[in-house]
Amino acid sequence: MTVTSKPAIRFVPTLTEVVRSSGVPSAPVIDREALVEQVLQALKPRLEQHLRTSFHALVEEQLCKVASQWELDVKTAVSDAVAQAFPQ
Repeated sequence: MTVTSKPAIRFVPTLTEVVRSSGVPSAPVIDREALVEQVLQALKPRLEQHLRTSFHALVEEQLCKVASQWELDVKTAVSDAVAQAFPQ
């Protein structure tokens, strides 16, 4: 093992970059209305599909609720019509 007689380094140079404010690019100008329109156009197919699915489920649910009442009403109407057509 060899011992060097050099003193220990007290300053270690680093690589740095000096950033000047004039060299910083400015933020791009954003057209908010155009951005809103782009987002809406991107979301439109999904929103329409979701609306169709929700609407279909709602209509199906309502049809199931009223189907039994409709069946009873039709049965009553047919029974009345048969009774009028063929009195006993």
